Amino acid sequence: MPSEAPLKFQSILRFARSRATLVLVAVVMLACALFAAAPQAIASGDERPVERHYVTAPPAPRNQPGVSFDEQRAAVMAKSEGCFSCHTRTDETSMHASPAVQLGCVDCHGGDPQVRGDPAIGYDAPANMAAMERAHVLPRYPQSWNWPSSANPERSYALLNREAPEFIRFVNPADYRVAREACGSCHLEIIENAERSLMSTAAMFFGGASYNNGVVPFKNYLLGEAYTREGEPACITSPSSILPPEQ
Repeated sequence: MPSEAPLKFQSILRFARSRATLVLVAVVMLACALFAAAPQAIASGDERPVERHYVTAPPAPRNQPGVSFDEQRAAVMAKSEGCFSCHTRTDETSMHASPAVQLGCVDCHGGDPQVRGDPAIGYDAPANMAAMERAHVLPRYPQSWNWPSSANPERSYALLNREAPEFIRFVNPADYRVAREACGSCHLEIIENAERSLMSTAAMFFGGASYNNGVVPFKNYLLGEAYTREGEPACITSPSSILPPEQ
């Protein structure tokens, strides 16, 4: 039968381990927050952000203006014709197979559809480059994005959290930072579910790694990642949560 002293020692040891676990969890969460709010030097090398005046595009509409199909189609084309002057028409112009979905390019991406280019004079022609600057939403960090090339950098993770949400929407309207604006009028329920999913938060990755390496003693994952529209760390809560925002 174990003596009283070893039992006390075991109790102290368990207490110490639990305290150490809490400290490690706090350290991991702090590290995630610091990474998300990394300084500009980490996000984009030594490049300084370009000061730009962004015009936020309105949310993509559920319906186009007009009563008849032809009127709605005309509204769609008015939002796309400038884009089609340079960009090849591939797939469905609305990115939806159903013809019932009527969306112009700028409904989802933003930009200025009234600007036109002239492919006949060549992509690199000064007039076309100037038109592209006026039509496209430009990045804060053009060098890091290889602008004006459309080839995205191999690793844009931290850079995305420093970029303007208007530019993120321009290159990827489905990004969770801006998906509510680009797709929310029709798909808000799907977006809200996806924002809390493992595919969004990577909780399985962070939780599994933390458990397997002894950072936390349980598989009830509380570590993950989520970001606001402005790239700030976000807190994911259940729709039924009764916690006030400050908690």
